[in-house]
Amino acid sequence: MTNRKINIIILTVFSFTILSCASFSKKRFRKEVSNLEKTELNKLTGNYSLNPIRRYLGKEKPNDRIPDSLKSNNGYYFLTNESYDKKIKFDSLKNIDNDYILSLNLENTNKIRVELVENSKIINDTLFSGKYKNGMFYLDNKYIDCNGVPFLFGGCRNNKRRIGLTKNGNLLINEAVSNEGALLLIIGTGYSYNVTYEYERK
Repeated sequence: MTNRKINIIILTVFSFTILSCASFSKKRFRKEVSNLEKTELNKLTGNYSLNPIRRYLGKEKPNDRIPDSLKSNNGYYFLTNESYDKKIKFDSLKNIDNDYILSLNLENTNKIRVELVENSKIINDTLFSGKYKNGMFYLDNKYIDCNGVPFLFGGCRNNKRRIGLTKNGNLLINEAVSNEGALLLIIGTGYSYNVTYEYERK
């Protein structure tokens, strides 16, 4: 294979990789979101419900408040992108009589601390770096996992999160997800979506 053909394949694979990256959208919650100025990021600091009160997903009704669709979401593990096994372990040890909250503390415009609090005691905490963009805070905790040779014999899964506030001060966590694969540059099955959960300010 000539160098020219190799370069074309590399460029094509790179282009597909860029195009397949998960992308954010405010389409489902644009009427509810408060577009913060950079100087207002400190408004993110506060305590919020651990479980969401509303979900915004795909073509579903914007105000999805069905308890069964919300009770399995844990704001701390959703925001920190922890493994599903850790969430299951937490759920198995969780005391239903205790009070759990999600606490955020903006340390500066590039760092935010996320805490899981049980009865006023911090049981887990994570410090994230990030940046202000488009009225929200973009977390630097992107996840990407590729197998095989992406878009030749394989694919990539990736996701990322950003946070903001509703106009009444509740927390919004927006996740963008993409899972794409192909065989010899013939795009195969895959999916991408945005899901957003709203957590009540305490």
